[in-house]
Amino acid sequence: MTTIPSEAEKYLKHLPTIANWIRTNKRISGIEMALFKTLYGEVYRFLKQTTYEKIREVISPYQNDAQYGNYVRSALSPQGEQWIRYALGLIHRS
Repeated sequence: MTTIPSEAEKYLKHLPTIANWIRTNKRISGIEMALFKTLYGEVYRFLKQTTYEKIREVISPYQNDAQYGNYVRSALSPQGEQWIRYALGLIHRS
């Protein structure tokens, strides 16, 4: 397995869950956002400071990775981009 730099790992390790939310077009409630902020404060603060463009730049090289490739392609799809921008918008406004 390829060693993944920590910068990329910050994004890639969350993609399995995010890909599921993209697939189901998960809508995030205010209560869920508050729980996310409380339970996953480090991830929340990290995402609050990033953009879809930065995420795309970092994860794109892993489109063919055996472990993350399917999730990366989901995040880079038009539906994935739309959902991630939606979620980042909620985080940035919270």
